[in-house]
Amino acid sequence: MRYLSERFNEQDFKNMEPGYNYSFWSEPDSGKSTMIGMHLIPLSERENKSILYLYPRSAIANQLKNKFTSHVIDYQSLEEDLSKGIILNHYDYIVCDEPHYFVEDADFNDETERSFDFINNEKDAVKIFLTGTPEPLQYVEFNKPVITMTNVDYSNNNVEVVFLTRSTKMIENQIRKELHDGQQTLVFSSSATAAYEMSRSFLDYNPFFISSKGNQTFKNKNDEDIREKIFKEEKTDRKIGFMTAAMDTGINFNEDVKNVVILGIPSSVSIRQSVARVRKGDNNRKVRLFIQVPFGQAIRTKIESMKRDLEFLDIGIHEWQKKYGSKKVPSFIWHETDKNNSDLAHIKVNKMKLAKVKSDLSDLSTMSSDTVGGYRRMVEKYYPSTAIHWLKSSSEEIENFLVENVGKYLVKEEQEKVKQLFKKNSITNSKGSVGPIIIQDYLYQKNNFSLKQFPTNIDGKKQRVWQFNEI
Repeated sequence: MRYLSERFNEQDFKNMEPGYNYSFWSEPDSGKSTMIGMHLIPLSERENKSILYLYPRSAIANQLKNKFTSHVIDYQSLEEDLSKGIILNHYDYIVCDEPHYFVEDADFNDETERSFDFINNEKDAVKIFLTGTPEPLQYVEFNKPVITMTNVDYSNNNVEVVFLTRSTKMIENQIRKELHDGQQTLVFSSSATAAYEMSRSFLDYNPFFISSKGNQTFKNKNDEDIREKIFKEEKTDRKIGFMTAAMDTGINFNEDVKNVVILGIPSSVSIRQSVARVRKGDNNRKVRLFIQVPFGQAIRTKIESMKRDLEFLDIGIHEWQKKYGSKKVPSFIWHETDKNNSDLAHIKVNKMKLAKVKSDLSDLSTMSSDTVGGYRRMVEKYYPSTAIHWLKSSSEEIENFLVENVGKYLVKEEQEKVKQLFKKNSITNSKGSVGPIIIQDYLYQKNNFSLKQFPTNIDGKKQRVWQFNEI
């Protein structure tokens, strides 16, 4: 593999025109920041030109200041300065590291639109974008076209093997096995609640938990000392940690992490960014990736919510609220108080939140009808030539049956097959038999399906049927 610093040189940067956008879409460990340090920095210093280097996390910016003499700040600091009306210096080059930040972090940071607009409207600077997950950026509107200098090489990755499963219990058991063998594990979850609750199951291993600083619910639960240690030293010295999306961009783990676990309803971007946090290092370390595959209904529910929000763009706020409730607003809508009348507010669209909805919808729509196949295809695309395994639990056969028969009427003969399936998997009462109560109790614990029983007429005969439904 040729590093970017070998493929591009000072002349490439010298040929770039002010006001235009130049993208280096490239995988982790391909030398994006090294290329800037080797070629753009010397060029700018020799020609007395200035560089603004932007990065997603403040502590990482402090690390970069040791490497670059240019102005290095994090996006959040830029957003704070802009909100205060501070006039920034002129820059000849603006380097945006991990610019998918504008879209991905919009989920929990309303201000990403502010920093994007500043960069997008800059006409006198060459704008350079560095990321391995550029897909979300196709849903934002650039004033000038994005000129692609290089594309991601998916074959260059640090994933040794991928395990897919629907079972949280299977993942927990696997984590315990790896911890027992002394292997370090990082767990990322789309839900702070799920991450925190699972971390409580591993107290014997002294786990750490980190969520967004803006998450008030878990503000006092975060291990801030570990957060700072990651930023400053790129390590934790802990065997296991649980994190949310707040930590899947712009931070590095330069220690011997063996396993990365992704929970919730992960997008392809969140999966790749989480894995990319583990740097290859001098030993070219590889990780095992565990992905929890959600049930189709969970994805379809999220898709329906996103489609409902996007409907606002077609029908407007009045019709939308008539349809969905007068107190509801789409996720990307906010109200700006009128400067002349504080009793009035103007409806505004947060463009980055809107882009996030569109990006997630595009990603998840390909998986809604076949979640297992969808995640498998995603893994095959982004981690080619990597072995993929499906982790089976003892009740896997039952879960597959439920997915295949959801919504169908099951008559007596088919009900008997269901009972035999439960018996085969040792899910019975104390006497070894199976009935609706045992099945309903099992479904209640799984919290994915429900069983309905009701009489109906089939071919002129009154029968009592069963029907499984996703919840």
